[in-house]
Amino acid sequence: MSALTDIYVDNVTRHLPEDTRPDIAAEITATIDDMVDDRLGEDPDPTPDRTAIVEREVLEELGDPVALSREYSNSPQHLIGPSSYPLYIWALRWVLPVVGLLAVLTNVVTTITLSPEVQIGEIIGKTTGNTVIALLTAFAAITIIIGLGDRGMDGGAAEAMRRRQPGTWTVDDLDRRDSHDKQIRAEAGLGLVFIVALAIIPFLPTSLFYVGHLNNGETFINPDLGIGWLLGYWAFLALFAAVEIIKFTTASAKPTVVLIGGIVDVAMAVFLTIALLTQPVLHPELTSTPDADIQQMITVIAVWIIVIWDQVSTWRTYRRKHHV
Repeated sequence: MSALTDIYVDNVTRHLPEDTRPDIAAEITATIDDMVDDRLGEDPDPTPDRTAIVEREVLEELGDPVALSREYSNSPQHLIGPSSYPLYIWALRWVLPVVGLLAVLTNVVTTITLSPEVQIGEIIGKTTGNTVIALLTAFAAITIIIGLGDRGMDGGAAEAMRRRQPGTWTVDDLDRRDSHDKQIRAEAGLGLVFIVALAIIPFLPTSLFYVGHLNNGETFINPDLGIGWLLGYWAFLALFAAVEIIKFTTASAKPTVVLIGGIVDVAMAVFLTIALLTQPVLHPELTSTPDADIQQMITVIAVWIIVIWDQVSTWRTYRRKHHV
């Protein structure tokens, strides 16, 4: 399989469920190889350039990878007709991210400008709520316009959008970025953001989250908690960050990296368990109830449920991708 065929197959299978990708990739690859061999059959000694030209012709004959993936997915498309479905996907792909970004920026700026005392909880709540509404509105508008266009009832709006689409698909339209690499980098990027958020928790005042009245706006963490515990907490987060940085820079999740990540995960859970069972970790005025010990125990159980679930999910994903 050449690099170009590899890219084409990747473009097709990235739109399919993960458990079906290997079989379908093998089927498409075999089809492409057979078509290329058939066309080169009468040429006893094809040159690399001739083979590349034929391969390109075969791929363009198979057409847009997105359209081909839909034939394998067997997903129903009753709301939007087959002729308008590519336009529908194209419109969602380009319009929704723009609407979402504008909604987030607008709500953050508006909340900061109009609120006399800005609170993170207020910003997150208003931005999330209004952005969801904006995205749903845009989604509904696109669906209605293209749905009506299918039935000739949109006054030509859908046709105007269709004219803005790129022309006939060619090999030059292939997305040459490896989807597996993109997924690993995206997951690692999100992991780093999550780690940074966890790292700043000990510094956050409760007044930013509407619970400042419970402990006069002090932090969520017990101020009498020894600095050693905090240093240990940040040290584990630093190890997590190192694992995610390796994944992000190499765009791969080798068994060694996955294993190290799992070991750090379990070690972090042990560390948190010891910390929670030997002292009040949260600010005493936030947990000054007769059930404080039970709450600590529930927190420990929750930590281990998350860790075990994360380990099982990680290894199941790894086994599926590597066919172990």
